Amino acid sequence: MTAHVRDLEDMFNGQQAAVELLDRRRHGRGVTYEGQDDQFSQNWYPLCRSTDVAAGGVLGRNFLDGRVVVYRSEDGIPNVVSAYCPHNGADLSIGKVAGDRLVCAFHHWEFGMDGKCARTATNDPLTGAMRVFRYPVQERFGLIWAFNGEEALYDLPDLGFPDEELAFHAEIPHLDLLADPWVFMCNTTDFNHINIVHGIEIEGDATNDIDWHEYGYNYNLKGRFRETGAAIEYKVGIHGNNIFYQMGSVNGRWFAFLYPCGIHRPGTLRSYFVIATQKSDGTPEDDKRVQETLDFAQALEIAVVDQDVEILNTIRFTRGMLTRSDKALGRFVDYLKTFPRAHPGADYIR
Repeated sequence: MTAHVRDLEDMFNGQQAAVELLDRRRHGRGVTYEGQDDQFSQNWYPLCRSTDVAAGGVLGRNFLDGRVVVYRSEDGIPNVVSAYCPHNGADLSIGKVAGDRLVCAFHHWEFGMDGKCARTATNDPLTGAMRVFRYPVQERFGLIWAFNGEEALYDLPDLGFPDEELAFHAEIPHLDLLADPWVFMCNTTDFNHINIVHGIEIEGDATNDIDWHEYGYNYNLKGRFRETGAAIEYKVGIHGNNIFYQMGSVNGRWFAFLYPCGIHRPGTLRSYFVIATQKSDGTPEDDKRVQETLDFAQALEIAVVDQDVEILNTIRFTRGMLTRSDKALGRFVDYLKTFPRAHPGADYIR
């Protein structure tokens, strides 16, 4: 990790400490918050880095308004299930893995990859109620993801090239904030914000070029950073309502940036910085190009996100007095109101 990234992470930590006493549920008008009416957006949520869980390992994570377990079978396949054993409620994150089964530490009930109890230590008869809730799972971009639903409604986004043609930064920093993920995502259609907070002078009118689809949108963003004059040419978008993605170049240097946000408690988010560029051709010169691009892009994107930290840690987001220049932002807020919401694991994870 570069000194610049470490300094920014220290800055994040200091700002987070300063707002610890703030109300985490700052409800504005005209918007739907996560956990409202006991429902959460049906998104792919990142739970941890791939490297956080080794083969045969178990990791507990807060998720939505409860708790889940991320574990790998002994042959490395990831799984995500509700954390509490249906027997007496022991937290399965202190259990162990045997083959492809998760074994409770309390009475050694064993759960298969489908979430069903496969065996008890006393060989009691098994019933359908002896199960934990299993979430749809993907491992991609160096992260383990769970979908809030019994089945996934859509896939994760692509980053401009097939995954196998991309080189990813080995470090995936994370950041905790006091806001729902969708609050952060509102910034992408807030063109006033892009100009004022991030100092990007936009060429043309991106508002008219947004490609809206069922589970998000994207558009082309061309302009310059006002402070440095660096030219940018990006394709940016929102996937679901919690994943920002960006592909394109700064002064001709191409990279992709994925910024997904999970929920570890209502009113909070944990975001990850995933940076990629095209793989090296195998020469030392191109190896250097790849690493320099990855380091440059990571430092840039952490610096850009840092400009939002204090705002998002304190905002009470409201669908307020939107003006003509807020047309795209208003449409995204309306999109949020109709976005599918559910909580099928509610009775299991809390």
